[in-house]
Amino acid sequence: MTTRHPKVAALPAAAPSRAVSVAVIGAGIAGAACAASLQGAGMHVTVFEKARGVGGRMATRRVTVQGADGVAHTLAFDHGAQHITARSPRFRAAMRRAEAAGAVAPWQPRVHSGLPGRVQAGGFVAQPQMSALCRHLLQDVAVQAERPVQRLQRSAAGWQVVTGSADKPPVTSGPFDHVMLAMPPAQAAVLLAGHHDGWADALMSVRMDPCWTLMAATDDVDWPWDAAEPVTGPLAWVARNDRKPGRETPPGIATWVAHATPAWSAQHLEADPRVVAETLRKALQSLLPADRLSARPLRWHHSAAHRWRYAMPAAAALDASECWWDAELGLGVCGDYMAGGGVEAAWRSGDELADTVAAWLEERQPEAETA
Repeated sequence: MTTRHPKVAALPAAAPSRAVSVAVIGAGIAGAACAASLQGAGMHVTVFEKARGVGGRMATRRVTVQGADGVAHTLAFDHGAQHITARSPRFRAAMRRAEAAGAVAPWQPRVHSGLPGRVQAGGFVAQPQMSALCRHLLQDVAVQAERPVQRLQRSAAGWQVVTGSADKPPVTSGPFDHVMLAMPPAQAAVLLAGHHDGWADALMSVRMDPCWTLMAATDDVDWPWDAAEPVTGPLAWVARNDRKPGRETPPGIATWVAHATPAWSAQHLEADPRVVAETLRKALQSLLPADRLSARPLRWHHSAAHRWRYAMPAAAALDASECWWDAELGLGVCGDYMAGGGVEAAWRSGDELADTVAAWLEERQPEAETA
């Protein structure tokens, strides 16, 4: 059963027999929030996602390692968004619903920081992995995974979405009445070109900071913190992934996620991932208590680096709007960069876009009924 959004009303019974069709490009938190709210308002929504699963930067990487006992173990690393803050009443309400469904759990980490005011507040984490929140939001929505969008086409019949890749021939889906873009600004700008050049130009000017991320597994270490914000060196954030709610790790194993600073990541943007992993691994080990490692050398079971080219907006919100909607074209844009960055900002932007579209459709109903 489709859950109705508490703010967006369903389309009236007098609406046309054919449901409004919407394509949402991107299954990160902004796209998931937008799609779920539109679907709850009575529209027929299809989400296109280039990756194998939903989540975007709310991502978890799984790897298999061979233990000392010869048994293979699966380890998980939340190598994207680390946690979810919930400041606005509406988003807190959404998190309470997700918590009741088992998709998120509260997390109040012990965070060590060398500078006052830098400690990141706790809040929630999705469980058993960060993409679970997007899966929860999209449970009633049709999702087309592994469908990278090459271009958009518009005709009198509506919008067509053309997907494909180097090893897959193009496939055209549609027509759709509306299209919502929920993706990094540079990628959205490519799809907007020729349809809304003003938006495309504006999005090309948005700078997103990159982030190199280390995913590592070691022997368990009696580390006194759940997370830390280093003052010096290449790392900006270090977390014990295995100490988050809902995470399962074999006994004796510690899993780590360490994000490099934006400046360091930009300086080494095109570096070899193996070199990056080694550098960040040394930086991580330098943070661990030396007296607790003196008994025996620290054993590393796994280490790898992942590059997020578009991790966080480098500046404040793009403008005063949390989303863009062009009713004449049936075209919308949302994303965390439009609302200040972070999971909550992305959710707000996507949800606001859905509200805007639903309100516009409701305003048009009297016109349709009297036509």
